[in-house]
Amino acid sequence: MAESLGLGGASSNPNVARIAIEQRKKKNDVVEPQVISEELLIEGVEEPVRPDGEPWEPIDFPAVTSLRLSFQNIIEIANLNNFDSLTTLRLDNNIIDSIANLKLLKQLTWLDLSFNNIRDIEGLSELNNLLDLSLYHNQIEEIKGLDGCPKLNILSLGHNNIKELKQIDYLRKFQNLRCLCLDGNKVCQNESYKQHVFAYLPTLKYLDYMLIDKKAVAQAQEGYGNMDELTEVREREQAEQAKLKARKEKEAIIENLKGAFLDCTEDLFEEMFAKEIEPENVTVLTCYPQLKEDYRDHLAESIKTLRAWMEERNEGRVKKANAFEKAVAAAEKESEEEAFQMVRDFRSHKKKVLAQIDREDNAGLKPEMEAMIQQLLDQLSGLENHLMANEIQLQESIYEAISDFEARISEIVKQMSEKGAEFFRQVEELEKVFYTGLMEGANSEVEAFAQNQDLATTDDTNKAKYLGNKEEMIQACVNFYEGHTGLIVNKEDYMSNQMTGWRNSFFERHREKQYHRNRKRVMDIKKVVDDCRAEITAASEVGEEYDENDGGGDMTYGR
Repeated sequence: MAESLGLGGASSNPNVARIAIEQRKKKNDVVEPQVISEELLIEGVEEPVRPDGEPWEPIDFPAVTSLRLSFQNIIEIANLNNFDSLTTLRLDNNIIDSIANLKLLKQLTWLDLSFNNIRDIEGLSELNNLLDLSLYHNQIEEIKGLDGCPKLNILSLGHNNIKELKQIDYLRKFQNLRCLCLDGNKVCQNESYKQHVFAYLPTLKYLDYMLIDKKAVAQAQEGYGNMDELTEVREREQAEQAKLKARKEKEAIIENLKGAFLDCTEDLFEEMFAKEIEPENVTVLTCYPQLKEDYRDHLAESIKTLRAWMEERNEGRVKKANAFEKAVAAAEKESEEEAFQMVRDFRSHKKKVLAQIDREDNAGLKPEMEAMIQQLLDQLSGLENHLMANEIQLQESIYEAISDFEARISEIVKQMSEKGAEFFRQVEELEKVFYTGLMEGANSEVEAFAQNQDLATTDDTNKAKYLGNKEEMIQACVNFYEGHTGLIVNKEDYMSNQMTGWRNSFFERHREKQYHRNRKRVMDIKKVVDDCRAEITAASEVGEEYDENDGGGDMTYGR
């Protein structure tokens, strides 16, 4: 049973276009084309609503979530830069001819641009949260420009100039698309229109306001006339998905290797023999394929050995670093808890002492009470000294621990760096063997070619071209060797810089953290002591009864 659905600026009423146009004609208060002014913006705010129902003035742009600028004869989209929270924007029934200046509306979920003069779908690349888009009754000929709206759920393109079924294929990439309106376009007159939509957009729920029959979708999937073309599309999509999966897996491998300073070894051989490095001259040499294969095998074995050693050492490095950070955090927590307890004990004692102070009418404090106040102040000074001494001791012990751990880590990094250097010396040796073999083979084959001119008539024109020029061949081999050695040096520098960079940043970060922690702790101690001293002094000066329910303020120390 068919069901209808109101879709992005249109409705199931077949007279919707006529009604909207008549309403537009009746709007006689706007004659000249307008730009979006502050006055229009103030009048257009729909949400949030003011308690008194009046327009927002001045308008709080960042707080606005819904804006309606319909039937205003607006000629272009502009002046919307500060609407950081805007989720709904209605610009329907204007004379806008291009979509622009929307890139800052990151939170937009509903955009209505129906009944305008728009020819191209553009300017939507930053609207990643857009769910509902209406471009109903414009002049659009091609479905495109929606790649930046992957969450698109409802799309209304009714009454435009879309003619070809092929245009619909673009929408296959939008897996969340459930409602599509193309009613009123010439493409709908094609007898295969619905079958094509059902075949190419199988996840669609509504088409042209009507609920789609699941049986019709199943039939289209099985028996659509352009099945060969649809199969090709599916295969192409599967290939693209496979590539995407492979790329993500590769990125995960690289990220994992980077943690062990080994990412420079991934695809090392492929980089060394990339087209921009490998000269075409050497590819005609009969000795080259075997030399290249031997290089690949030996390099792969060296990389395997390096990774096994480095990953084991790196695992130890990571465990030690984590253990160090846990130990520092535990020392900080223990010191902080001890300090909190000392402050709580003092406050409890202070509360009891101040509660005992017995004043007589205008007679001031009794001598024994003055002695208690002074003793309390002395105890407060002792608390301050103790807290400061504990903080200094903690700071010194942590800095000492950082220095000791840095020495240990530096030794591990040194060993890893030396192992890396050893690996690159091996690669350099492999390169020398490869280069020597290449030069010997090149000289031999070039000389053989010179002595046997019959080869000059061979169909292999490249071979004749490169073997016939000894100087060019030798220079190509030299350039190849220099390209390899330069790449090896760069890779070694990269690995070394990774290691030293991690070590330096790790300890700089911890020293910086301790510096700021210490500054905050000292300030907290000072505040607690000053608050307690002020309270004690006030109790000794004010002739009112001490309020024993006063706890002396909140304890912010260390938090």
